[in-house]
Amino acid sequence: MSPESSRRPARGENKLNRVCRLVLFDIDGTILWGGPLWKECFNGALQHCFPQLDFPAVPYGGKTDVQICRETLAAAGFSPEEVESSMIRVIDEYVARACAETRTRAHEVQVLPGVREILEELSLQPGVLLGLLTGNVRKGADVKLASVDLARYFKFGVYGDDHWDRYRLPEIAQTRANELFGLRFSGKEIVIIGDTVHDVNCGKSIGARSIAVGTGRNIPREELLAQNPDYYFADLSSTLDVIQAILEDLP
Repeated sequence: MSPESSRRPARGENKLNRVCRLVLFDIDGTILWGGPLWKECFNGALQHCFPQLDFPAVPYGGKTDVQICRETLAAAGFSPEEVESSMIRVIDEYVARACAETRTRAHEVQVLPGVREILEELSLQPGVLLGLLTGNVRKGADVKLASVDLARYFKFGVYGDDHWDRYRLPEIAQTRANELFGLRFSGKEIVIIGDTVHDVNCGKSIGARSIAVGTGRNIPREELLAQNPDYYFADLSSTLDVIQAILEDLP
């Protein structure tokens, strides 16, 4: 699946003044890759808070930090009450470790292909509002973006501490854009770009445009395409095509 045209919209082209797009990027696996760094920080936080326990592995992809924490603690035998009382402690320890480790290991963080070019181009379009839709808690997202100098592109975001359920985040983003900027976006004016099936599916309840990116680790292309995203790209290096997919009008 790809845009019908790869013509690059000219900067300042009159019709772009009428384009209205809220473009929301996932972080991990979509715009950057941290290798084992932050997973080690998360596992280290669990072991620091509960050194006597061995925690089973749970899938991370497309989930919020809070959901991952909840599922991990529950899988280790914590009661619902114990999960809720322990969760903030684990998340806070994780963020503290991520801050500390990233100071010396920022070189391990890679910006994924085409991301800087896409963000730079979109930031120049007068009808585009750039934001984040990520499962990271806000402080964790700030650490990750700062490590590769990407934070400056995003005007706002919705995060895993806004709601533990990723499927609630698009609606929160819609409301927040209106509250912060007085802008109302609906349907395909909202574009969600991510590397997991949850990124593709989370905006369907509000009719958002979905762009799936094949840069997530161990996520088969067929699995993403089966979710019927509006567009699929192996990565974001085809700047012309990706911009066209974001800006073109869809039914």
